[in-house]
Amino acid sequence: MSFDVMITGAGAVGAHAVEYLARRPEITRICLIDRDGPRAEGIAWRATLGALQEGRHVRIEAHGLDLGDSAALAEVISRTRPRTLFHAATMISVPEMARGLPPEVFERIRSAGMGGFLAAHLALGLSVQKALGLAGHSCSFITAPFPDFANQVLTRTAGVSGGPKPLTGIGNVDNMAAELQAMVAQHMGVSALSVRPMIMAHHSVAEWFQRSGSAGAAPWLARVLVEGCDVTDTLDLNALMAESARRIRQVPQESRTAASGVKTVLAALRDDGSYQHGAGPDGKPGGWPIRVWADRVEVLPVPGLDPQAALDTAHAGQLKGGIAEIKEDGTLIATETCAAAVRDEFGVDVARLSPDDIPQAAAALRAALSQRIAA
Repeated sequence: MSFDVMITGAGAVGAHAVEYLARRPEITRICLIDRDGPRAEGIAWRATLGALQEGRHVRIEAHGLDLGDSAALAEVISRTRPRTLFHAATMISVPEMARGLPPEVFERIRSAGMGGFLAAHLALGLSVQKALGLAGHSCSFITAPFPDFANQVLTRTAGVSGGPKPLTGIGNVDNMAAELQAMVAQHMGVSALSVRPMIMAHHSVAEWFQRSGSAGAAPWLARVLVEGCDVTDTLDLNALMAESARRIRQVPQESRTAASGVKTVLAALRDDGSYQHGAGPDGKPGGWPIRVWADRVEVLPVPGLDPQAALDTAHAGQLKGGIAEIKEDGTLIATETCAAAVRDEFGVDVARLSPDDIPQAAAALRAALSQRIAA
């Protein structure tokens, strides 16, 4: 019997996702994998007990496993045959950097572009993709770590690794959409469920709003419908986003990102073309309105936005995020400013990284960050 979902990574996003999914009537079997076995087992048991409080009994199987070991992961995939795989593991998290680095160092990295640490967000995703290929298993592959950038690489490496390309990524633009729903509803005195944003924005836009209350000079485009009527021109969308960011800036936000992941997992399981926003859908740069099925997504146009203008907007956001180009083979080219900041602060060269270079660069970034935080 196939598991409904495998979650790779029991960090803040993955742990919340397990809790949420365990309470859903559509879910009966979950597999959770993390390199910290006791942590994975504890989260699985906590979610089991929490679900029982709501009258749900879900089988949650936990494994302590290094996600960098593709062969070992492939064995678990071959046995559990998950219908969806939600990849939520990364070697470095932005909250960790924000908490652990001196403010001036973190600010320099953020201003130069968080894409400088993209290798650390990609390494485990490449390993998971390879494991799916080794297992000969195709499923709805959904990603969380920096998907606006990372899914472009994972789409290009899918043919090489034998594993599937990602369906879409979560969070980022999807988080922005929820913020606009709530803020527009409050502003206009309507139900948030009657509000439908259609947004084209890169991860760097969402990140800058959360940190500073502005888009950080990265362009983004949106239309907002209320009960089917376009009300965009009556709203100051930048001001609404800034107000939302102000309200939540002082509290952890991984739970809402996990909620975006859960929504996407459920949409893939339903296979019904549900509407939402996706980050890096079908390997595209940036975030877009989409419809989700089990084996595909449809990227929807933002009304009044020319397709080439939309791609230009995505690439402008990517540039602001520190990545100048992603080659057809998945090679990452960092901007000079981004590469210099990472080299100066952490001693790691990220100016040009092929997919084969990514694991070593990720390990070097992890070691350098740990040493810098300890110091």
